[in-house]
Amino acid sequence: MFFKVSDKVVFREIEDKIVLINLDTGFYYSLNELGRFIFNEILKKREIVNIVDEIQDTYEVPEEEAREDLQEFLQSLKAEKIVVQER
Repeated sequence: MFFKVSDKVVFREIEDKIVLINLDTGFYYSLNELGRFIFNEILKKREIVNIVDEIQDTYEVPEEEAREDLQEFLQSLKAEKIVVQER
């Protein structure tokens, strides 16, 4: 399973952040370092399990913490209709 960025979202990387705009709502978002990292992994169409592995390796955190952080972030993105789930 993986996620993709909604067609209703535009984004741009500015310095060390990613700024997103939901064209349907007009809301914009700014992602922190971990958010940017995960968003870039989503853009690569990486499977969830692979993103968890990358978070563990990059940030040197336990698997459970990486999985929880990812799930929480994805829930936020889904709720704001920034990403949609693909199979």
